[in-house]
Amino acid sequence: MEDTLHMTFIWLHILGLALWVGPQFFLAVAWVPASRQITDMPQRVAAMRTITHRFGWLGGFGLALTAVAGTYLIFDWRDHYAVPSDTEFTALRFGVIFIVKMTVLMVMLGVIGIHMFVLGPRQLEKLEAQAHGEFVTEDELRGIRRQSMFLSISGLVLTLAIMVMGVMLNTASWSLQEI
Repeated sequence: MEDTLHMTFIWLHILGLALWVGPQFFLAVAWVPASRQITDMPQRVAAMRTITHRFGWLGGFGLALTAVAGTYLIFDWRDHYAVPSDTEFTALRFGVIFIVKMTVLMVMLGVIGIHMFVLGPRQLEKLEAQAHGEFVTEDELRGIRRQSMFLSISGLVLTLAIMVMGVMLNTASWSLQEI
């Protein structure tokens, strides 16, 4: 039963990551190029607002699912891997990689937070203003797009690095070795 529970939480952890990272690839690879084909700017901005709003909900759910499953997995790691309680957490590669993973996660959440709650809304406001005939310079839009792209790519790269560390943690023959 314990193994079944552990496998279920690993699956939930991976599902959460898929819900988080999948839409990031969709936005970068499919939506951005496709949206350039929408010549009616108010329609393009409306579609962008809908897609990014839904991404926020889906990605947020994925992050929450990952956090819940990950919390179970970190509380269960000693029992699951039969690590004695007197073994220091940071005496094993597992502990060090986990700490680095959580640090990178905090940075990723900061980057994504700035993008979702500051830069993204600012970009949409400028695009909506331009779509409604207000004066917005191309340089202004280009600058916001560059910043948005930088934060999006940074968030994705950090997410992928976190995923690599997750694989490292679950390779017990490697991660449970002493440092």
